[in-house]
Amino acid sequence: MPQSTDTKPVIAITHRPGRHCGSSAIRDLLEFHGTTLTEAMCFGLGSGLGITYLMLPNAPVPFLVHVRSLGYEERVFQTLDIPFTWTSYGSIEEGAQALDDLLDQGRPALLLTDIFHLPYFASRTHFPGHAIVAWQRQAADDYILVTDTERPAPIPLARAALARARFSELPPFFHAGNLFAPSAIHARYSIERVAAAIRHNARLLLEGAPHSGVAALDTWLADLGRWEREGDWRWTTRFAYQIIERRGTGGGGFRKMYAEFLEEAALADPHIADLGLPVLMAESARCWSELAVVLKDSSESENFPVEQLSEALLLVRAAERRYCDAALMY
Repeated sequence: MPQSTDTKPVIAITHRPGRHCGSSAIRDLLEFHGTTLTEAMCFGLGSGLGITYLMLPNAPVPFLVHVRSLGYEERVFQTLDIPFTWTSYGSIEEGAQALDDLLDQGRPALLLTDIFHLPYFASRTHFPGHAIVAWQRQAADDYILVTDTERPAPIPLARAALARARFSELPPFFHAGNLFAPSAIHARYSIERVAAAIRHNARLLLEGAPHSGVAALDTWLADLGRWEREGDWRWTTRFAYQIIERRGTGGGGFRKMYAEFLEEAALADPHIADLGLPVLMAESARCWSELAVVLKDSSESENFPVEQLSEALLLVRAAERRYCDAALMY
């Protein structure tokens, strides 16, 4: 790690390894400001479950499926009654200077980034909307200390690389230096707020159409022929597998972590367990993981397995509907 001669006071970095970028980064920022919640609780409070189906003609991956809801970060803070807004910037250097100024005030910042521009990922694929926390500037060396999901220790990141990573115009996550760095946080947490988040997430999954929510699975089903014909279907299916099972979801398209959130919430309100919500969500997680296995196997197959993918998608759709119907009774 580069050694800095900067004499600014060192702040306490409240980071623990996590599974998902957004929920672990928000948990860390909340803890810095005095509110301690589990990562699973942070994920659930933001109504984090989602399904978004994207068609990107002529892109290396012409079909994308995201399994986390859009606008998740904002909803965590809104649920906790914390004033929130992303601050964005007109240029890369303007965003970098603003971050410098905040860090010099001892205010860690929640950031959105594209991992393609983060050297420690060595990624050949753009993946925007990745949340990290910037904690401290090493001005003499032009580095910034950041923390990121499962990595246990702060990472020294070149200021220029971080500045570039904070800007993206790639769907579904657009960001122009997006930053949230409050001077203080006073959260309001209650089981009533948890309950509202559970119901809201179920509505999000049921109300979107035709490219979001459970309806997006029907669009995906109808498009399987195009998955075979357009682009490199082996890479398309491999990337979909990674998004569901590997890229910071905690497994099962975030559903495993959401099931943990429901189990934790049920300790405060047993009616959650009476409705079977944790069990139903665990079943949905299993179906998503099985779909991911089919996608992974597809990427290594000689022929595109339409029937197997169709069957796996139908099982996911049925599991999601069963959960949502039960959650709306809460």
